[in-house]
Amino acid sequence: MDIDIHIAGSWQSCATVALRDAAQTSRRGAVTLRYDADYALENLHARDYRALSLRVPVDLGIRAVPRWPSFLIDLLPQGAARKRLERGLESPLSEWSLLERGAFNPVGNLRVRPPVAPVPDDHPGFELDDMITRGDSFLDHAQEVGATIAGSTDTQGEAPKFWVVQDEEGLWHPDSGQLSHIARRYALLKFPVPEAGPRAADILRHEAAYQRVAARLGVRVTAELPEFINGALLIPRFDRRRGAAAEIRLGVESLYSVADSIDSAHTPLRHHEVLIALHGCLTDFDHEVMEYFRRDILNLAMGNRDNHGRNTAILKDTEGRLRLAPIFDFGPSFLDARAIVRSIHWDGERPGRTDWNAVLSNLATRFEDANLVLENTSAIAEDLRAFGQEIGRLPILMRECGVDEAIINQRRAAIESIALALERVTPP
Repeated sequence: MDIDIHIAGSWQSCATVALRDAAQTSRRGAVTLRYDADYALENLHARDYRALSLRVPVDLGIRAVPRWPSFLIDLLPQGAARKRLERGLESPLSEWSLLERGAFNPVGNLRVRPPVAPVPDDHPGFELDDMITRGDSFLDHAQEVGATIAGSTDTQGEAPKFWVVQDEEGLWHPDSGQLSHIARRYALLKFPVPEAGPRAADILRHEAAYQRVAARLGVRVTAELPEFINGALLIPRFDRRRGAAAEIRLGVESLYSVADSIDSAHTPLRHHEVLIALHGCLTDFDHEVMEYFRRDILNLAMGNRDNHGRNTAILKDTEGRLRLAPIFDFGPSFLDARAIVRSIHWDGERPGRTDWNAVLSNLATRFEDANLVLENTSAIAEDLRAFGQEIGRLPILMRECGVDEAIINQRRAAIESIALALERVTPP
């Protein structure tokens, strides 16, 4: 299986991955991975946007590994995307076959090279309202060109989702990965998850409001915020932009991939494991660790329980910087009828009464156990205290950003408890 990488405006051959046993087609099967020699010589030792993964720097070696490298799971179609592929073929597919067939247009700058080059889409385009109301013509065309989500870091799950682009005339197109026109805007069009129950539309609508709250608190968001329009959420993409002469795709890697997790259900992550994996990788770790704390504190305060390792990612820009991608999938998932629970926890975390002094102390100890030093713990403590004051004002801010009063009241006790706990943080 050939893997391509998008650099300098075009796809180029990057690496090859092969099964070591043709009968072992699941993610737990052994594989051989190697960079193409010419590519490796040109980008030797890179581990930024030019590499397959932070864990797989560019080299000339041949890696024989007992199971899939974790970055492949980021590309693997899941949820609704997997179901769509299997319905089209009228047959269940192995994970290896899913990877071959469904990873030709994922988030980020990697793809599995399609066996047949996608045909450029020359459809004249759709008005925004026609696309959002999901008329038959849009749905049929999106299915035909393969623009439903085909597996990626930030778009797993069961929600109906489509990659879309807006052309220079203002019309919208499903994004098949092979456009015949210049894109002015890149977006993800997301609809309510039916399985979320009677509050599905409210949950999706509040993703836009929650993003506005995050922006007001200085958390990293996209340059343009998501818009809730006629029952759907239009989310600007952070991994694509139009350059002067060609499309630019930025690298994206999930926390699961960075932490080398291929089966989160059986090997749940802890926050200290993520931060240890990120230490020495991110361009400015001291800054990013506080960004990381702030996001998870907001998750706890505002009831976003869906904090699994594919709902946070590392963004790799073309200047070589590595940092947390803008926040996404941030909404009131506590309203979800599926009773979603937090999947990544801090040592010392307790429902409703987390001791943040213990969290910080335990994190420093975990770093020591890994022969690392968590630097600037005093600065982190001071930032947590200051953020506690901002959290205390969260109900007012939520109201100003359009959050329903009922949701504010449901979160009020948690907000007050977290604000008080953060104000008790003392420098070590």
